[in-house]
Amino acid sequence: MNSDTFLGMLADSPFSGLQEHMSLGNQATAELENFLKAISQSDWNTAAECREKIVKLENQADDIKNTIRNNLPKSLFMSVSRQDLLDLVFTMDGIPNAAKDISGVMIGRKMELPKEVTEDFMSCSKAAIKAANQASDAIRKVDEMQKRGFGSHDASVLSELVIELEQIEKENDELEIALRNKFFEHEKQYDPVEVMFFYDVINKIGSLADISQTVGHLLVRLVSK
Repeated sequence: MNSDTFLGMLADSPFSGLQEHMSLGNQATAELENFLKAISQSDWNTAAECREKIVKLENQADDIKNTIRNNLPKSLFMSVSRQDLLDLVFTMDGIPNAAKDISGVMIGRKMELPKEVTEDFMSCSKAAIKAANQASDAIRKVDEMQKRGFGSHDASVLSELVIELEQIEKENDELEIALRNKFFEHEKQYDPVEVMFFYDVINKIGSLADISQTVGHLLVRLVSK
């Protein structure tokens, strides 16, 4: 999509334009899930293919973010403010960035998942990816609300979406804590450098859920003004 068409979409419905960016984030997290599954099976060829797709998707998302940042007029007749829109897209951009960072660290170091916590690690990752998917759904629903004109029922629907996001983020936190505690019991068996990087990956996966929750809160702020 060229810049003029994309910005025309933003002027018509800012949330429709953001859906294209969020779709790329969704695709990146889907590939991250495939990547992590491949890593858990030591399938490095598949992992490399997934990593390549993630990088491509992250670059495409960056292009959209930069198009908005560099070309969005300072004065737009839109239902939301320019700055709020930029805050939202920059926050959303953290999702494909996190997928790229996680896959980059793991494939760069040929990181094998500790067998004692592989199942826990995968459960934690799936919860974080679920949060990203929920944030995407929130963007889609707000776009539908905006097109028909926000009503009192819409505010309730959006609040429920944010509550769901918070619940998923809480679930991810609990899984992350359990994963850390379990790995702590076994970490002395592993190289200290690898242990450090594994904890770093856990942090990055947790950030997916945190970013997704922030997207929900920004949406509430946008439509409440």
